[in-house]
Amino acid sequence: MFSSIRKARRHGHIRHRINARLKQVGLHINAYYLVREGKDLADLQYGALPAEIKSEILDPKDVPAIAACSEWASLANIQARVDKGHFCVVLKHGEQIAAYTWADLNEVNDTACNYELKPGEAYLYDAFVVPEYRGGALAPLLRIECYKHLQEAGMHTFYSVSDYVDTPAIRFKQKLNAEFLKLYLQIKVGDRELGHWLLKDYS
Repeated sequence: MFSSIRKARRHGHIRHRINARLKQVGLHINAYYLVREGKDLADLQYGALPAEIKSEILDPKDVPAIAACSEWASLANIQARVDKGHFCVVLKHGEQIAAYTWADLNEVNDTACNYELKPGEAYLYDAFVVPEYRGGALAPLLRIECYKHLQEAGMHTFYSVSDYVDTPAIRFKQKLNAEFLKLYLQIKVGDRELGHWLLKDYS
């Protein structure tokens, strides 16, 4: 037990673990940042994708392969996203899925918040790198490819949400020159929202 606590402290996950325990008894305390990404692509120094990796928009025939990449995703879940018009960028090694990420062009659809988007805006969510392809710096390249594909589709403003306690995600986005626009706090008991407050506006 003590080794897991030490590991959590080392990786900045103590508050995340406390929140997870609170959620087990029905209390949800969600502090999160609204983030803007992809504003200055020319300043990002991540280079290009490896020659053997190609980047493309999800082909409908690949929906079963995307669903099979992780335990939580079902074919029905992934197909529902496609049916709603969600945008999926896929990295492939040959015909093998190496990574993927999603964008909602209608709303910020996080569990803690829901904001309607304006034309030209996109909400980025659910990035996933297949385990056998991790360790090769694909995650930031996947994000950058997503920015590029969205721009080609006419999008110009990209939002995401990061938990206040999710230190690795925050560091990842900082390296991509993301702007942390606002900090919010939401408190729920079960499905009932007790309050939702703007704590700080950085913009």
